Amino acid sequence: MGHSLFAMLILSTTIVSFGLKVNVVHKWKYCEYEWESEQQKEDAINSCTYDPYMCVLIDADKAEDGRVFVTARRELGLGAPATVATVTHKTGPGGPLLRPYPDWSWHNSSCTCNGIVNVYRVHIQCNHIVILDNGKIGSDQICNPKLLIFNLKNDTLVKTIYIPLDIATNRTGAGHLATPFVYYPETCKRFLDEMIVFITDILGSGLIVYDSSKKSICRIESDFMKSADVIFSVAGQNFIYTGGILNLYYASLSGNEIYKIKIKTLLKCPNKEEANKNSKLVKRIANPILPMAAAEHVVFYSNVQNMSILGTNIYKKSDGNTVVLAQDSKKLQFLSGLKYSSYWDQLTYFSNRYQRFVLGTVNLNEIHFRYMEMDLADIREKTDLFSKTKSESLFSIF
Repeated sequence: MGHSLFAMLILSTTIVSFGLKVNVVHKWKYCEYEWESEQQKEDAINSCTYDPYMCVLIDADKAEDGRVFVTARRELGLGAPATVATVTHKTGPGGPLLRPYPDWSWHNSSCTCNGIVNVYRVHIQCNHIVILDNGKIGSDQICNPKLLIFNLKNDTLVKTIYIPLDIATNRTGAGHLATPFVYYPETCKRFLDEMIVFITDILGSGLIVYDSSKKSICRIESDFMKSADVIFSVAGQNFIYTGGILNLYYASLSGNEIYKIKIKTLLKCPNKEEANKNSKLVKRIANPILPMAAAEHVVFYSNVQNMSILGTNIYKKSDGNTVVLAQDSKKLQFLSGLKYSSYWDQLTYFSNRYQRFVLGTVNLNEIHFRYMEMDLADIREKTDLFSKTKSESLFSIF
């Protein structure tokens, strides 16, 4: 992975639709867990730590052994008894049963800080899972944020990185850490010693950088990372969502501009003035986009309004550099997770009907969550997205 990180570039050219197959691997009507006993489930319901109307699955990632990890954030408050879990082969009334990761002992109703409080997203690299626990339930900061890194060969905790609150929040005390992205400059052999973790703050509009080689951590802010309220319309339902930086090259969820900044600049922990100076405008976009991922020189992203997945070749400036890979008004409502797995050579993506939970219109008889996969071999065969004129690779942070 010893390459430069380039900015995402969405060119205003002809968009071609290919309509590739949306392969739904798992789907849920509501969160359903693998309980240790019926009494445990009853206790969770009675204490309101388990509420299907408040449990929102948000992200997914696929490990080398085939396990699929999902997260259930606690942004709306309690409701998810375990905020990170693996998908089992057992099925309940709501869908595939979720097994708390690494086990139930890490997830408890008292939310002690030596456990896992609230996970928005995870990232799997080099057969390790990096779990970002932001320590918040609703708007309350219960514990300090931390990164937990588990070796997926034996599911043992190998590293914990605590994030000070003055790093996790801005000067006004606002902050909500959401997305970890792990970049390693060479090979997996020295992964834990050389990894760089970028963490997005979607409320305080900032970026946290942890450099494992120096054991240093800092917060970076830029005027271009600030967000604004945007009214989203998904499947005929409108709701307001405020979100700051989600990606390194970097687009605030509620904004309409994409900027880029170099990794070597970020590693110097620039102040706001330097960050502003080194942030370059790449593209203005018409509609807000949610997750982004990248493979080689192609960027993949979703269009919220059209409920579609698109791909853009950043090196092609001719017509057809952007294609609609899939569009589905049911399966792709509010795409909340999108990743590229080099091990599987797949796009993995997760959709939910987030607007239903925000507006209180959840119907537990309907499908609300879907985990999907798309093989890049299929994209290479049916599109010319991967034709290129340069040899560099693009890496995404989300």
